[in-house]
Amino acid sequence: MPPDTTRRLALVLTATLVGALGAYLLPDIALDTPFADVVVRITDTGGSAQMPWLVMLVLIVVVTRPGLTSKRRGLEAGLLVVATLVALLGGTLLNEHVVKPAFDIARPNIVELAESDALGSGIPDAAAFYAVGNKEARREVLGERLPEVVSPALSDRVRAHWIHETGFSFPSGHSQSAMALTAMMAALGLVWLSGWRRALATIVLPIWAVAVVYSRVLLDVHNAVDTTAGTVMGFAWGLLAAMAALFAMSRGGSPG
Repeated sequence: MPPDTTRRLALVLTATLVGALGAYLLPDIALDTPFADVVVRITDTGGSAQMPWLVMLVLIVVVTRPGLTSKRRGLEAGLLVVATLVALLGGTLLNEHVVKPAFDIARPNIVELAESDALGSGIPDAAAFYAVGNKEARREVLGERLPEVVSPALSDRVRAHWIHETGFSFPSGHSQSAMALTAMMAALGLVWLSGWRRALATIVLPIWAVAVVYSRVLLDVHNAVDTTAGTVMGFAWGLLAAMAALFAMSRGGSPG
């Protein structure tokens, strides 16, 4: 990667990181309002159900740019699929099955619910909640308890999100996935793209990723430490995938 491109990439990622650090300054919000429902919709774009569709759209934008030969287009499509699997699926699996269990940190909303006795006398603290069993077992507990919880007041959409999010807190998986895609596409975009496609990779995606980070804190399912760690880990996975893709294309395809 040329030095000028490297500097631009560093600028994009630094600006994105600074934006993500704004999560430390976010105020508490009411979780029973239309705004909270909008925040859930934003956070869902960084989750496993909607992220594949976003990835597909982004990859289509990259490989359909004009001026590519059929061979180049096919090579890029294949490499980008592999790169995103490495950056997103690999990072997610490592995070969920190794990193999060190693730190064993409870989500902030679970801590608050346990401290207010909202989870029942049989679950006096967050540790007892996580000892219930796997995610599905913990979802059953929240599914039974949360409809009866008066404080904090939750909208139906926020309540459903809390019931689903029963894994450990540190680091934030949504933040990691959003930032991995952003870092990968910023690196590739500065090398391969121009015009509105480059703006999508270096401006729109970073803004979206920061919005996902904020959504995790606003919904009280993560704190800013979780999202900062997720951001840094996402950058690492995304840059690794992008560098691998660029190296492979330099070996196996013509420039353009």
